[in-house]
Amino acid sequence: MLLVRDVSIEAGARALIIGATFSVQAGDKIGLVGPNGAGKTTLLRTLAGYRSSAEGAIRRSGVIGYLSQEAAVAKLPDEETTALERILSARAIGDLERHIETTRLEMESASAQARDRLIKRFSRLEDEFTARGGYIAKAEAKRFAHSLGIGSDELEQRVATMSGGQRRRVELARILFKETDTLMLDEPTNHLDLDAKAWLVSFLDAYEGGLLVVSHDLPLLDASITSVLSVEDHRIEAYRGNYSNFLSERERRREQRIKERRHQEEKIARLEQGIRRFKGTTEKMAKRARSWETRVEKMRGQLVEVGKKRKGVVLRFPQPEPSGSTPLNAEGLGKAFGHTVVFVDVDVDVDRGERLAIIGLNGAGKTTLLKILAGVDSPDVGDVEIGYRVSVGYYAQEHENLDLAATVLDHMRRVSGLPDQQLRGVLGHFLLADKIDQEAGSLSGGEKTKLALATLVVGRHNVLLLDEPTNNLDPQAKGALLDALDQYEGTIILVSHDVEFVAGVAPDRAVLMPDGETAYFDETMLELVELA
Repeated sequence: MLLVRDVSIEAGARALIIGATFSVQAGDKIGLVGPNGAGKTTLLRTLAGYRSSAEGAIRRSGVIGYLSQEAAVAKLPDEETTALERILSARAIGDLERHIETTRLEMESASAQARDRLIKRFSRLEDEFTARGGYIAKAEAKRFAHSLGIGSDELEQRVATMSGGQRRRVELARILFKETDTLMLDEPTNHLDLDAKAWLVSFLDAYEGGLLVVSHDLPLLDASITSVLSVEDHRIEAYRGNYSNFLSERERRREQRIKERRHQEEKIARLEQGIRRFKGTTEKMAKRARSWETRVEKMRGQLVEVGKKRKGVVLRFPQPEPSGSTPLNAEGLGKAFGHTVVFVDVDVDVDRGERLAIIGLNGAGKTTLLKILAGVDSPDVGDVEIGYRVSVGYYAQEHENLDLAATVLDHMRRVSGLPDQQLRGVLGHFLLADKIDQEAGSLSGGEKTKLALATLVVGRHNVLLLDEPTNNLDPQAKGALLDALDQYEGTIILVSHDVEFVAGVAPDRAVLMPDGETAYFDETMLELVELA
């Protein structure tokens, strides 16, 4: 359970949330909503105990499970940890199983004297593993993993070698496998396929603890929550019902506040008209006018706050200098991590101005292929050839190309020689104008996405490699990105699980992973996008 009383949260000297008061109790299913940068992720981190509030009190009881928006890049205590061990660690039995396996291997090569000691240790560890319900829990952990699209081979894979999407699903499985009283989930559907999303919705429906979830996946919010906390203008306002009810009720409340404000302003205008009329007349009427002035001053202090209509992201890619007719060509690409082969013999070629989608199930190597094309990673076999007059802009799904210690403005300076005034103007279009001196690491997931996109805009690239660019974006920003790409005349290579977004980009061709087959894109391929 969580009890939050008069909590205020700051980012540097800037107030994010002021005077928040609410609770999350068993059976509550609460959606935390608000535009990018409103403070949702920072609030969850504060509630989870990873940062302190400026004011107020937070009371926690029971076991809390927290899925961070940055879970996919969390540093692991042991680089040899497999996905299954990572999931089992939620119940403190993953390390125990590792000790059992290590002892078994030592037994095979030990001397007779040492073997007796190792046999005793192995027996003791196995008894402890059984007493903790290890074998039952192991089977349960595998069920959680498979439900979230983590295959049997992936469970034995080292987490350190996994893609961002794979690691994200492992972290989600670990949090859900943990026996919790309260769940706080930040964008839990990122990187989930259609079946995994359906399973997650079912799990959350049946979950008996308290749930606080941040998500831009509107169907999930509609299906899985019974109330909403809206973060806007530094305040938190509570709404009953699902997300659709919240949207209509929020508009109704806004219209009501507008009416109340108009009524107050009309009343003040009438009083001020009387003040001007009677202030210079008889002493009696002047005295009444002075009392009206006091009344007007009091009324101004009680004016209903309507709230400003929030600005939207404005995004436009400058038309780049044309590249050669074949801006990028790759032949015979192959990649493996240890004994895990990701793909072999993959060819990729694009024509100038073409839109190419890389499609495949989770773990098929889409992100790995894009990193190789971007020059961020190297293939084990094969070659990538960059064409004539090509400038490649790469958007990484986990924001790996952002320097978390550098400021927002410094990121822009690194990719463009434009004057600071113009760079600030671009950041303003991305609603980042008030964050230019903040370190990138202090931004929310949505704000990091906007910063990464802003650097692409000023980079004036004629080839864009985009890996899940809509993750963490609110609906308005996602629409703005789609409109900008529609006007862009350069070449686009896209990885995305967002069916609506892929359909809007309208790819010309698709590379089907992991086999690397290339085919002309048609609407039937959107079914595979949905499954990814």
